[in-house]
Amino acid sequence: MSGGATALIARLEKELRDLWTEPKGAGAAPMSRVCTMNLEVVAGSRELLERYMPVVDEVTASLPSRVILASIEPDAPGDEIAGSATAVCSLEAGKNICSERITLAAKGNASVRAASAMEAFLVPEIPTALVWLGRVHVDDPVFEDLASDAQRIVLDSEYTSFASVLHVAAWARKRAEAPEIADLAWTRLAPWQEMLARFFDPNETRGLADKITKLTLQQAAGPEGRLGPELALLLGWIATRLGWKASRLGGKTRFKRADGESVVVELGTVGCPQGVAPLTLAALTVDARDDTCTMHGSIDRELGTGLASGQEHTTADADVMVWKQVVTASVPAASFRLEQRVRLGANKAAKWLERTLHRPKRDAAFDESIAFAEQIAEDGLMV
Repeated sequence: MSGGATALIARLEKELRDLWTEPKGAGAAPMSRVCTMNLEVVAGSRELLERYMPVVDEVTASLPSRVILASIEPDAPGDEIAGSATAVCSLEAGKNICSERITLAAKGNASVRAASAMEAFLVPEIPTALVWLGRVHVDDPVFEDLASDAQRIVLDSEYTSFASVLHVAAWARKRAEAPEIADLAWTRLAPWQEMLARFFDPNETRGLADKITKLTLQQAAGPEGRLGPELALLLGWIATRLGWKASRLGGKTRFKRADGESVVVELGTVGCPQGVAPLTLAALTVDARDDTCTMHGSIDRELGTGLASGQEHTTADADVMVWKQVVTASVPAASFRLEQRVRLGANKAAKWLERTLHRPKRDAAFDESIAFAEQIAEDGLMV
């Protein structure tokens, strides 16, 4: 490590010590230093890192951590690493519960030293999670070095391509002691998974989960021909939970249920309103039937409905989900129609990151869904 980086680390370590040793003003709430994990956050630009910093600060209010944030810009002028250190506190029961935040900015040739600078601040003997924002390459030396210390790697395919997530998952699968991989897109799917499962909760429809005849999934428009991560992961989750298999015929991918019967899967797009992230999951319909009952279920996301006049902290993605179910039974009394509206709060990035970090590191359902998505990618359904 260069002398400049060494001097920076020494200065920041002194700033961290001073946070807890300098006397506080009269009447100030006592500060309690709490650290449950190391949280490393890497972004490809200073601008992106600053936009994401409030997300991390909100997460550490409930999950106190030593946070090490770094922007890495190898093409930026100025071969240097700069940094600062501060405490981020939240008031609980009259005490300031504080996390430590170290912020680094690596530019030019100094970017190759970013990983060693971040590693210098890791608190030993507590778990480390790496949040990587942007495109990731498994042969990137910064990624390789940081991944070797992490027990968990959290990606957000909204900031990168889903192909990158697949590559990282495949890379981890080949390593003996690889960190567990998570994608925030998977966490954002939880309401969809719950609402889809609800179609099969009533006694009248419980057996129809194995009798699905048609599934339609739609996403907000994005780059032509690209299948988004939320849609791909949800399809993978449905298929692996229900035992579906993908097969090929005449250059087309087809799907078969566990009983060998075919199921029609249609993938499409809807318009993408201004302010809504492209490739966002937008709609789902499912049809199922047996000898006594047919069901049609739909979930429609009202994209762009979160901009409320005069309200703060709203975005176009803070939308609602409309859930409908129509059941027609051979016995008329068993037929019914239900409808419900649910607010997703999809703009709550801190909520999704916090939930991801609280989940068990190992998520077999996610791993299986990723593996199924890889099959789809091989068939050319995803760029």
